[in-house]
Amino acid sequence: MSTLEVAYTLNPITPTQVDRFKPIARSVVGNNSSALGFPSKFGGGRSLVSGGAVTHPEGSLIYYDDRLISCQPITSTHRNIGASILSRCSGAASNARVTVFIEIRNRSQADYYIAAHDFKMILWIDQQLPDCFSGAPPSKHDHEYWIHMENFPGPVFSTSQDRQELVNVMASTAVDAATSDGSTSPMSAEQLHENLETIKRFSEEIDIYQTYAIARLWNMLLQSRVINKYGTPEARLDRFITISERPPKFTGIYEKVNKLMLHTPHAHLVRCARAWADRIAYTQEWRKLKARNEQEWQQVMHLACVLIMRVKYPKSTECVLTALCSFSASLLVNSQSTCSFKVISNFSLLTGLGSLASVYYLLNESQNLGHHAADASTYFQEREEYAYGVQRIAIINAMPQALLIWGFIFFLAAVLI
Repeated sequence: MSTLEVAYTLNPITPTQVDRFKPIARSVVGNNSSALGFPSKFGGGRSLVSGGAVTHPEGSLIYYDDRLISCQPITSTHRNIGASILSRCSGAASNARVTVFIEIRNRSQADYYIAAHDFKMILWIDQQLPDCFSGAPPSKHDHEYWIHMENFPGPVFSTSQDRQELVNVMASTAVDAATSDGSTSPMSAEQLHENLETIKRFSEEIDIYQTYAIARLWNMLLQSRVINKYGTPEARLDRFITISERPPKFTGIYEKVNKLMLHTPHAHLVRCARAWADRIAYTQEWRKLKARNEQEWQQVMHLACVLIMRVKYPKSTECVLTALCSFSASLLVNSQSTCSFKVISNFSLLTGLGSLASVYYLLNESQNLGHHAADASTYFQEREEYAYGVQRIAIINAMPQALLIWGFIFFLAAVLI
């Protein structure tokens, strides 16, 4: 941290750490900077000219004053902190197009960063660096810059060159997504095509709305690059490469449970492994997982209802399984067989009810989950285990199907007794 005029400590942060949805209260900012030991004017030709506020496309206010920007209304305190930061910029950054973000957290600390628009980078003074940015790859710099532009798409707008570069990257990514099952694209080929058509309709004069849209799309692409170590020797070229090299399988106690459940969880294990490969979630893969699970659970629900009806009203069973019932009719005469029939039928009924209850719970839970990669990450992180990964999730998701199969096995056994 750097100390400014003894009064404020400057804390370097990244745009990711800015929560514009919950800005620091204005009450922590004093309106009289002279009482805090600051000069009343900038000096050195860097005085900030008239400013104001613009409305973010999502509805919040962006406060600015020349090269300063903030989630807070800008006061003389912000101006003096900004003047000190700008006066300490060195090298090419001192003459470049820059925006200084400042957020005063309390009466002794202010968060800041410098967005260098010509270099598409986030900078800090005096060789400061946030802890989370240590050793960051080049794609991380790009990503943080466009997060800044998404948070503050005005009054500095993106350029037509930014838009054209985005179009080129999205077109290339769309081809990759359309031709490769393991593409690391954060969007499907169809989504990329739709967004490309939207961008191409933008006017030549880029405004705050177009800047926001461009930054939003850049962020989706760049976040995927950061996660997949784009531009490094360890770059992940296929998101399913680890699954191909190490196919998922059950271990420990879950291996025995998988056998008891007639290996029905294996398909769910493969699905979960694909949706959470290398602990990275993709929106399209998550939606496929949800849709496939929900379709399977709905089928199980219908069959479980059929099973319960057949067990509850055995005479209707005789109509469907006439041959089996006539074969077992002579055996049902003795009381021991009748007792066994009732016991096994009850087992069939219980497993059918268990299947119905579990499928209702899982189906309701799935339908209430979000449809984006962030929702997938939350889902898997809350349920995975350190030693077994997603194995427990697969076991739980296969429970309705396994109970249904056991229910039909008991039902057939009861009919044949």
